[in-house]
Amino acid sequence: MNEPTLAQLTQLLWPNGDHLQSPQVYWLLDGARDPDIAGLVRFGNLEHACLFTGRLHPRLQAAAPYLVHLSAGSPTTNLLLGRGWGKAWGILIVAPPNVTLNQQRLHFKKLLRVQTEDRRELVFRFYDPRVLNLYLPTCTREECRTVFGPVSRFVAEEQMGRAVRVFEFQSDDLRFQEHSLS
Repeated sequence: MNEPTLAQLTQLLWPNGDHLQSPQVYWLLDGARDPDIAGLVRFGNLEHACLFTGRLHPRLQAAAPYLVHLSAGSPTTNLLLGRGWGKAWGILIVAPPNVTLNQQRLHFKKLLRVQTEDRRELVFRFYDPRVLNLYLPTCTREECRTVFGPVSRFVAEEQMGRAVRVFEFQSDDLRFQEHSLS
């Protein structure tokens, strides 16, 4: 990601700056997209949590989804965005300041499994921006309430990172805007 794109994305995510009283930004990363994600998250000095629980086999731990609290302008945030933006590493999340990382983790864990009509259980990779961009516009109001839970906005890259789609669920209505990134 080049500097102008990073500046545009930073302005979009933190329009009023990065303060404790401002909405907080997270990245729900898909460890399966790149073998370096788990290490970057675990050793990056940002608050984070794995959505999977219990003792995990190292391969599963490496491929797990991770929720990471981003900090505007921090070296680790810039490194993650620089390495992963445009590669469908995950979805960005904007949450009210009173919603903790753990509350979000517990919420998102509930969305990880879906059941087919023939009662088979599958992993739902909603945190893949290519999936979220297709899935959210098809949701009913009740499904949107469930997916959003405590979250204010989802931000999903499009066009290999050259654009983003910002989803909001307000007054029982799903709204989205597309923003081009130069």
